[in-house]
Amino acid sequence: MTLLPAQHWAYSFSIGAEDIDSITNLLLEKEMPLSSVELATAIIRLREENIKLQLEQQYEGTKIYQPCGSFAVGDRLTFAQMNYRTATIVGLRDGKYKNVGPFKVAAVAFDDAASLSDARPREFATEYNGEHPLNNPDTNHHPGNSHSEFTVEDIVNAPEVTIIQQVNDALEKNPDLVRIAGTWFVRELMQEVDIGHMHLSEAVLDMHGGGPMGPDEILEQIGGLGDSPNPLQVFSLNYAMNRDERFDEVGPAGVILWHLTRLLPRMVRQVPKILQYLPVEYDRSLLRNEMLQLEYDLDDEHSPLKSAPPDDEVSITLTYPHRRVGTLPINSETRHVFPDAKTPRIAITIIDTLDKEEYPCWVVHRFKYVYGLAALYQKHHLPVGAYVYLNRTGDPSRFEIEFDNYRPRTEWIPVVESTKKDQLHFGTAKRAIGADYDDMIIVGVNVLSEVDRLGKDVQNKQLPLAKLLRSLISELSKQNPQKSVHAKVLYSTINILRRCPPGPICATLVANPEFEYVGGNYWKLSE
Repeated sequence: MTLLPAQHWAYSFSIGAEDIDSITNLLLEKEMPLSSVELATAIIRLREENIKLQLEQQYEGTKIYQPCGSFAVGDRLTFAQMNYRTATIVGLRDGKYKNVGPFKVAAVAFDDAASLSDARPREFATEYNGEHPLNNPDTNHHPGNSHSEFTVEDIVNAPEVTIIQQVNDALEKNPDLVRIAGTWFVRELMQEVDIGHMHLSEAVLDMHGGGPMGPDEILEQIGGLGDSPNPLQVFSLNYAMNRDERFDEVGPAGVILWHLTRLLPRMVRQVPKILQYLPVEYDRSLLRNEMLQLEYDLDDEHSPLKSAPPDDEVSITLTYPHRRVGTLPINSETRHVFPDAKTPRIAITIIDTLDKEEYPCWVVHRFKYVYGLAALYQKHHLPVGAYVYLNRTGDPSRFEIEFDNYRPRTEWIPVVESTKKDQLHFGTAKRAIGADYDDMIIVGVNVLSEVDRLGKDVQNKQLPLAKLLRSLISELSKQNPQKSVHAKVLYSTINILRRCPPGPICATLVANPEFEYVGGNYWKLSE
C-alpha cells in the first residue's frame, strides 16, 4: 500500500456506495439534519480511520529504518525513502569506511523482491551515529504513526477539492434523502408540516410586512411543530415552505429567509422595462483600444468584462436607467460584493453612511440589478452620473453606501426638454445637485412621461441602433462648435431610450459610414 498524506487522496476523492450508506446511517443515528460540510467531514474522518487501520495492520511488527538504529537478524524494517517497502534482516556484519567511525551493515531481503526480479539482499548501514537526514524522527517516522500535514477542515475547504460537491451530487440521486440550503436529512424521519402550519406561517409573514423572516422566528410565532429538536423542526418547515408557492426564499447562500411572494416589490418580481437589455450582435474586433478602455471604465453590467474581487470599496457611476428606478448595477466588480444564492432574489440591507438610515433592498442576480434605493437618491438629490461608493460590512447581507456629497446647490446641466417628432431634444436647465458626478454622464429630464412613452415605443419597434445614434449625434452636436459628441455622452443618452452597453454602440459607430471618428472617442456625422 502506498502511503500518502490525507490531502493527496482527498484531491483524487471519489464518493462510492459505501460512503452513501455511511452518510445515511449517520443521519439515522443522529436523527438531526446535517450540512454537506458536516457529511463531507464525516466521510474524510472515516476514510482516515480506515487508512490508519490498514497501515497499522500492514506495518505491524516492523521498525522504521534509521541509520542510527540498532537491529538484529530477523527484525522487520520499513524504509520511508523507498516508498515504505518492507524487508527482513537476514545478516549483520561490521562496516568499515575511511574516516568513518564504527558502524554495522545489515543485509535485508525485501518482501516484494521476487515480483521485482531482484532477489538479492541489499545492504544498509546501521548503528551509524553521524549526521544523516534519515536519523531525524520528525521527517522519518513509522507509517503507523503518520499524521496528515493538513486538518480535515483544511482538506474540506481547499479550493482544489470537490468533496462537498461530490457529496451533494451523489445524495441528490438518493430519493430517501432531502436537501434544503445545503443541509440533508432522511425523508421518512422529517417532522410533519400540515396545511394549518402553512396558513399560520403565511399569517405571521403577513403581519410582518411579508418578511423577510428566518424559520426560527416563524416557528416561535406559530408555536413550533411539536417536541422534536429545533434543527429538525427548522428543516421540516423550510422543506414545506420551499414547496409552497406562497413563500419565496430570499436569503443569501447559507442563510434561509422567507418572504411572501405576493408582497414582493413589483420591480423585484418583474424586471423594469427600462432595465431590460435586448442583446445586440456586434463585432468586437472593431473596437479600438481607447474604446475598450472606455468600456472598462464604464463597467456596464451587460459588457463582457471580468474583474478581480475588489479589496475595498467599489465605485459606481449612476446611469439614467438605474437612477430612474432606484437600482444599482451588478457589474463585473459589484458581482463580487453582493451575496449570491441559488434563489432568484436575495434580501439585503443598504445603509446610508451619512445618516445611518437603512434601506431594504433586493439583489436580482439573473437580471443584474439591486433594487430599493429610489428614496435615497431622491433624499440626497443624486443626479444621473453621480459617483456612488459601496462598502461591505461584517454582515454579508448588509452594505454601506456613500457618495461625494455636498450641500445641494443649483447647477446648469444638460436636460431633455422635449420629444418632438419622436426624438430627444436637449437644452440646459438649473437643477439642485447634491453630489459629485461625471459631467459626460449627467443628464436631466424635464418631461419624464414623454420620455417614458418614447422609450417604450423605441423598445417595441426595435429601432436600429444606428438610427438612434444618428438622431442623438445630430441633436447633441449642436452644442459643440466641432459638431462632435463623445461616446460616453452617447452611451448615457441612448440609455434614456433603450438599454445598451458601450460595446455595441462603439461597434455600430465604427461599422457605419454615416459616422466619422475624430479621435479621443469623439464622433460626428459624416459630411
